[in-house]
Amino acid sequence: MAQRVGCGRPQKVRLVQCLRDLTPPWAISIRKARQIGERQAKLLLADAGITAPPVPTEIVSRLDGVDIYPLAEIPVKGLLGASKPSAKGGDILINATLPMPEQRITVLHELKHIIDGGHTTRLHQRGRSSTGEQLCTDFALSVLMPASWLRNDWKSGQRDTAVLAERYQVPIEAVAQRLHDLGLVKRHSRRIRHQTTCQWHPQKDSKERSY
Repeated sequence: MAQRVGCGRPQKVRLVQCLRDLTPPWAISIRKARQIGERQAKLLLADAGITAPPVPTEIVSRLDGVDIYPLAEIPVKGLLGASKPSAKGGDILINATLPMPEQRITVLHELKHIIDGGHTTRLHQRGRSSTGEQLCTDFALSVLMPASWLRNDWKSGQRDTAVLAERYQVPIEAVAQRLHDLGLVKRHSRRIRHQTTCQWHPQKDSKERSY
């Protein structure tokens, strides 16, 4: 039985709604979508007052209207996480058996689904189902490895991906992808992909859940 954690503390203005308001209701390019994701990540960090790594996952669990449900047993084989947006925020299911660095990325990946209300793929690009998932992962990396922090580390001579992965508490391949996305390295052949869904209903019996 999943137990809810991180019932958000009351806030004067719901941050989830502020993050949602940054995305226009019309179709936008992938480049624009990534820029918006970076802005959303900065707002999330600024609101939490986080200025140095590692970024705690409590940045999500403390959001008003967002609840996280860690599960030791996932009903769908290979599922990393799932989410269901709501008007006030949403619910996140997380595979609690994942290594912590993977859990951190998955929680923030699902937060992006909640921010976008489950319509990322339809909103940002037509014809490619993987686009929305990648935008969510890009957002997760933007939160966990803000561009300015990683660029400063790189300029100071810290270029060992294993050391950077430990510093930011993320998988090594996530560091490699982020360095490539920021133009700090030229080649990176593999992008991180998450097998996720937005059709989880935490109030229903497990037999009634759809994925």
